[in-house]
Amino acid sequence: MPSYIQIGDDPTKWWLVQPFNASQLAGQPLNLNLGGPLDGILVLSGESASVAVFDEPDATFPSTLNPTVGAIYLPTATGPSAAHFGYALPPTANVENLASEIAAAMRSGTRQTITLYGGGTLVLNGATLSFVVIQPGALGDSSSHG
Repeated sequence: MPSYIQIGDDPTKWWLVQPFNASQLAGQPLNLNLGGPLDGILVLSGESASVAVFDEPDATFPSTLNPTVGAIYLPTATGPSAAHFGYALPPTANVENLASEIAAAMRSGTRQTITLYGGGTLVLNGATLSFVVIQPGALGDSSSHG
């Protein structure tokens, strides 16, 4: 059964690959695989102010935005788009490790520093971050879409 969630003030319907039950929201960060609108891993804080969970028995995943580089999306008032799906990550970024590191920062309430493509740095405050989406991207294109 397809499920999607909406988190806080971000208007995006995050479609999950696996079934999801609100009882999974037990205070600890969760790493959830996404089916749309971005592919990747949604790292959801166990301290998010609000999470709405929906089951749609007859739904299909919406089309996905597929960045050509790995990226990290943070909550926005407008949601992701083809023009802005997050900050570009270096080609060497390991999506699974990064998701685990961000979940640990959420759990401990510490800061996480992430190197961005092109020499930038992103600093996340694990104590206040409600969620991020980490996208692996396609290999071979290093253009920035931050």
